[in-house]
Amino acid sequence: MSTSRDTLHLLLLTETQNDAESLVSLMRNSGSATRAHQITSLADLNEQLQEKSWDLLVAQPDVNGIGYDDLLKQIKRLNKDLPVILIAEEVDAMIMEAAIKRGACTVVPIDESNLLLMVIQRELRHLRSRRELRTLEVRIRDAEKRCQNLLESSKDAVAYIHDGMHVYANQAYLELFGYASVEELEGMPIMDMVDSSGQANFKSFLKTYHAEQNSSQELKTTGISDKGNTFPMLMTFSAATYADERCTQVVIRTNADNSELEAKLKEISSRDLMTGLYNKPYFNARLEEAVDRAVLKGAKGAVLYINIDHFGKIKSEIGISNADTVISEIGNCLKGQINDKDILARIGEDIFTCMRMGADAESALQFGERLRDKIEHLLIDIGNRTVTVTASIGLSLITENSSRPEDILQQSHHASDDVRKQAGHERGNGVHLYLPKEVDEPQQASNLQQTLTDAIRNNSFRLLFQPMISLRGEETEHYETLLRLHQPNGDELSGGDFLNSAEISDDLKRKIDRWVILHTTKLLGEHRAKGHNTRMFINLSAASLTDDTLPGWIGVAINAAKLPKGSVIFQFNEEDASRLLKQTQQFSHSLMEKGIPAALSRFGCALNPMQTLKHLAVDYVKVDGSFTQELGQNPEAQKHLKALLEGLHEEEKRTIVPLVESANSVASLWQLGVHFIQGYYVQPPQTAMSYNFNDENDE
Repeated sequence: MSTSRDTLHLLLLTETQNDAESLVSLMRNSGSATRAHQITSLADLNEQLQEKSWDLLVAQPDVNGIGYDDLLKQIKRLNKDLPVILIAEEVDAMIMEAAIKRGACTVVPIDESNLLLMVIQRELRHLRSRRELRTLEVRIRDAEKRCQNLLESSKDAVAYIHDGMHVYANQAYLELFGYASVEELEGMPIMDMVDSSGQANFKSFLKTYHAEQNSSQELKTTGISDKGNTFPMLMTFSAATYADERCTQVVIRTNADNSELEAKLKEISSRDLMTGLYNKPYFNARLEEAVDRAVLKGAKGAVLYINIDHFGKIKSEIGISNADTVISEIGNCLKGQINDKDILARIGEDIFTCMRMGADAESALQFGERLRDKIEHLLIDIGNRTVTVTASIGLSLITENSSRPEDILQQSHHASDDVRKQAGHERGNGVHLYLPKEVDEPQQASNLQQTLTDAIRNNSFRLLFQPMISLRGEETEHYETLLRLHQPNGDELSGGDFLNSAEISDDLKRKIDRWVILHTTKLLGEHRAKGHNTRMFINLSAASLTDDTLPGWIGVAINAAKLPKGSVIFQFNEEDASRLLKQTQQFSHSLMEKGIPAALSRFGCALNPMQTLKHLAVDYVKVDGSFTQELGQNPEAQKHLKALLEGLHEEEKRTIVPLVESANSVASLWQLGVHFIQGYYVQPPQTAMSYNFNDENDE
């Protein structure tokens, strides 16, 4: 099964191709689909840098007479943002210092693959951040231009104030107060725009506004023009940035009657009609402002995600209208526990959120526990019965490290779900603080080994089937069988999650593969007996490629299921085949001798993919899913895929493209001569072989 993975464009300068392949394999094992190129000369490097965009250069010093100084100079000369990581036999402080001074990221011992992987992943994160920053800078410049145009054309009077002085005013503001140009206002206190009768109140308002750092506040007062004319005005103050300086935006409206009506409408539009609490759009806007204050001014706080446990069951028992009463009562209960500065909202049918600024982890947990307890002991009268409810409350913190408001809300959601994974809280009724996922401990691997062993014994694996559609009019039905394992915590693992894990023994992986083969062939036999002309692709792990007895066993299993030859195709991936080339060659030829076809998946990410293919007896080749994902994003991707497919078709291989999700992709792939497509555009994996292939044939 091909999965969605980030594509890594990798340049390599190594002494041997084996060294280069090892680096490619290292990155693929970490979850990155690779497009790699091995540098042969400085001229080659120059050509690659100018023709394509690369993510990383990993180099051994002084290979083929190319010193790392030359590499770094060439990258600087072409003004490329390309991280360079050096790998060397020996590394000491002086070597590392010299390399870093010249522009390398670091130097890593050549035999420290885990350390190298960590450094590569760190540099790729930094590269992504730099690219995102450059994109954001472009967007900010564009946004600033549009904002300036809007300000100039706005009928509302708008000014920007820094330290109480005007730094900008639009035309409407100038006309309101009778000034000819911004220059006349520059350096003038905003206090001078307020009539003397309101200045004392205005000073008091400004002190409160700056002390509380609230996002937006309003003040009704009296303005005065340069001619001494007075008029009522409503001033709205909010934090802003002008010319890269933090300042205050002031918007003035002179029609007090309309402004009061607008304020009432705004208040109504921000409320949940059933509970009277704030609604989701309002909560999201306040959360965004809180994150801005945390990043820019070091504010802190917490978001509580309050999910009513088993509300669907409660609703089915008491009815929809009574369920609304339950929600209203819970809302009233929560209102009684918050302070004036908390933002309490209902953002879903049975979901409330509360944002409390100034809270740290401990005080937020205590607050969450108090809310949980109040909800648990709430007695709600519904006609002649009393209803009680509980809630799972997840917390996430707002800190200076926060950047995306939606991430904070999502984290609190995850924390709420995690309540039910805690001992004693399987039915909810708990409070949990979000913590980033940690690296799995060896004990967890041991537990997984036992879980997989039990799954074989109890037949508790699950098989899913995903169709492959022919673009060349073939009438035979094709499916791929996919393995799933349901876990006690509610998660579901795919076969790749454990069959690619180094923590699981090869012997157990072989047993799992045989379980899949046995159960799939049995189901396929039953399906074909109903009149379907169906072929099935079955995936094999690397461990099975080294099992000399498996081809014979497969032949017996196929005969036992009364399946004709060619109805089952065994699929292994390019990475495993490259690493175990001799064993895979023998395995694929053994299958061929028995009339059993084979397929190579995740193809095209090796340094020389066609070279590997020449040694294998395979009829089908499935390209890596990253090619499909790049089709609409990168103009080079279609050229690369076209060349790859042309090479495969010359070798008379039947080609499959996975992860197809749009009609546009199908049109492009048909033109490229692809034989089969697979993906959610066709159909997601299903528990049965239920796809109607006749619809495709009728079109």
